[in-house]
Amino acid sequence: MKSMYNIIILGIIISIIFYELTEISPGGVVVPGYIALFINQPGRIIMTIALSVLSLIVVNFLSNYTILYGRRRFGIMVIVSFAIRLALKLSINYMPMPDLVLISSIGYVIPAIIAQDIGRQGVVKTLSSMILVASLIKLIDIVIVNGVFI
Repeated sequence: MKSMYNIIILGIIISIIFYELTEISPGGVVVPGYIALFINQPGRIIMTIALSVLSLIVVNFLSNYTILYGRRRFGIMVIVSFAIRLALKLSINYMPMPDLVLISSIGYVIPAIIAQDIGRQGVVKTLSSMILVASLIKLIDIVIVNGVFI
């Protein structure tokens, strides 16, 4: 449990440094830390990214019919992410061989934060920087936990 908080704090610090050096947001300030926490569960990460992209598509569609920007847009992004995830969880009862990992994502807000950054700076920049920073966070955590330099 203590390691989880360390990874999140480390993630925030590294995300801020990465943004200051590159001016590319790695999916938000807290996202790389959460991705690093679940780096050994690629199915959850892939589902989170898919949920992010799908949420962005839905919100972009909705923005053709209503004014969505700033906090309102992010709020709708969270609601859409939640609704899609809920629909997937409810539909698992109708799947022949349900695999909970394949429909599990990392929270409700994390996909919305990722979608927000994808909408601003594009898929390639956001996802590549997110994976890079998350991998760096996990590497630092492994080095510190295993005491390689201690």
